[in-house]
Amino acid sequence: MVVRKKQLITFIMTVLMFHLSFIAFKEEYFVGFLKIQRYAAIALIGLVFININAFIKKENCLINIILILLSVSVGYSSWMNRDLSGYGLINIIFAVVKTVAPFIALEYACEVREEKTAIRVLLACTLIYCFIADVHGFSTGVIGQDKGNLLLGNKFNLSYLHIFSVALYANMREEKAKKVNTTLIVLWGIAFFIAITSTCTTAAVACVLFAVLYLFQEKFEKIILNPIVAIVLILFCDSLLFINSAILTWGPINSFIVDFLNEDTTLTGRMTIYQNVLKLLMMNPWFGFGAENNHIMSYTVARGGNTQNGLADIIVSYGIVGAFLILTIMCIAMVKQKDRYSKSYMALLYTFIVISMVEITLGSYFLIVLALLMFIGKSTNYAEGD
Repeated sequence: MVVRKKQLITFIMTVLMFHLSFIAFKEEYFVGFLKIQRYAAIALIGLVFININAFIKKENCLINIILILLSVSVGYSSWMNRDLSGYGLINIIFAVVKTVAPFIALEYACEVREEKTAIRVLLACTLIYCFIADVHGFSTGVIGQDKGNLLLGNKFNLSYLHIFSVALYANMREEKAKKVNTTLIVLWGIAFFIAITSTCTTAAVACVLFAVLYLFQEKFEKIILNPIVAIVLILFCDSLLFINSAILTWGPINSFIVDFLNEDTTLTGRMTIYQNVLKLLMMNPWFGFGAENNHIMSYTVARGGNTQNGLADIIVSYGIVGAFLILTIMCIAMVKQKDRYSKSYMALLYTFIVISMVEITLGSYFLIVLALLMFIGKSTNYAEGD
């Protein structure tokens, strides 16, 4: 097998992007991993400059301009609030690269027609890390016991990485006569099992929601392909519990939360956090506090490790300007791939939107789904073989 130069660069870019966007080892498990991530960011920047011709195509002019604006906005947010974290210029550049890394890697793969390589590398990395994290979690007993001390950080990271693996594999099955096979069912079952055993209730709900959206998407295809619907749904879902928390006391919803999910009606303390989030959002609404300051500001003002709300989380990190740019990217991605969109990625997109009501699912995972929708789309490259 001959490895082409473009294939090799796609492989390297995808691996770098994956470790920037998805992997967050606990320091006690991998000392110095943050430094390695910074080297990965530098390497990715270097590859962009070396292959700059792949990024100046006319058809991607608009999205690249918006990505540049997003980079400037993210960098500005971090720079103006650098005293909160004590971060220097290198760390701020790292925050910018980490935000746009999925678009860089997948745009290159698209332009050199190596989408197949990129998706296979992403799936391989995802499955490898899921396996390692699962083995570690069960062998040490931390899964379900020590929710914040897992190999990859916390139960959220582990559970949603499993869900992402399901979506990636489902994308590879879309052009098959039989979209659902044993492997896909097993991957979904493992994802659901990990969500349950790690007590990540939102991930368990996300598993079910993804399955429904993926299997029955044709019934409401015209609705979900409309970017206005996605925007309205984000605004509705992410403002609902701020505006009317009384909805949790409504019979069917109360029964679902208490009896089925075995949670309390404060949603594990979320309602207390929401009471303070609006105050936090108004402190620096336009450009936020920078992603690296999200935790400290959420903890100090909202009394939680994060806002437990997707849109609020983006605004705390990047402000209204950053949130607007990210949602603009979402609209462009949905319009661009309207004729060859991926059912699995679209299902994952709407899953993250709905779950963002009570979880921070509009972050790194959301950005990479947007990049996949934008540059990869339907898995036509997998049509051959089974």
